[in-house]
Amino acid sequence: MSAVRDTSLDSPASARWAEALAAWAIPAWILDRAPANPWIHPPKMFRSTDSDPPDTPSMRAAAELLAAGASGRGSVLDIGCGGGRSSLPLGALLIEAIGVDEQQAMLDQFATAAAERGIAARTLLHHWPGEAALTPLADVVVCHHVAYNVAPIGDFVAQLSTHARLGVVVELPEVHPTSPFSPLWTHFWQLDRPTEPTADLFVEVVREAGFDPVVTRSLRPPRRSGMMGSDEFVAFVRQRLCLAADRDPEVAAVLHLMDDLTSANVTVSWRTDGRGEADDSWSADG
Repeated sequence: MSAVRDTSLDSPASARWAEALAAWAIPAWILDRAPANPWIHPPKMFRSTDSDPPDTPSMRAAAELLAAGASGRGSVLDIGCGGGRSSLPLGALLIEAIGVDEQQAMLDQFATAAAERGIAARTLLHHWPGEAALTPLADVVVCHHVAYNVAPIGDFVAQLSTHARLGVVVELPEVHPTSPFSPLWTHFWQLDRPTEPTADLFVEVVREAGFDPVVTRSLRPPRRSGMMGSDEFVAFVRQRLCLAADRDPEVAAVLHLMDDLTSANVTVSWRTDGRGEADDSWSADG
């Protein structure tokens, strides 16, 4: 059973998270030289297909929460939905999937993938948690690989929780997702990258918010699978490193310095027990 939530942004774990995340900022003297925005999220890397695994720890956690509802099916609010890989594999368990993302290209992929599966879906071009008040409730809220982009993590956890009637499922890497690039930052810029925050600290944030999280670790397949050595992957890495296109040959030559992108995923789920507090006027159920 969930305790009374403390959603203060200056709780110890939340403050540590914000401080640690700030250390990942690219120094201005490097960013000013960048020929393009380094914080790119190519939509094709997040495309959802029928081959997406439906039996991951995160999918099982969401399915178990949906099963706790009256009908065993329900609505899912997918924050930072990308192409839908974090919610659409739930398939027949979904009455409706609501995708929220900051990129229209991601939402277009989400809508297309949902239609191909015959799943009722809506999309919202929102910033989270800044526009959380404009977002409907759902039975379950899922959020995969977004947390490390959010500094006000206490408010983030609170908004996820207040939008979920039954519970929340968050998936994140065990360490910061750009950690594999750290050796390349040292090579090209003589810049040492941080090692915090981690998924363990996120779990502390959830506990401080008054919830009892269930934590499961699993192997994370490398996202560069099938791309390693390709011109496309080289360009992706080069842009992340704030380098110009004429550095591509050098980037390709040192890709072996990258840490192995196969690491642990962490699933953090918690029940909200119907304590959602947001405006429910958008709800598919009424």
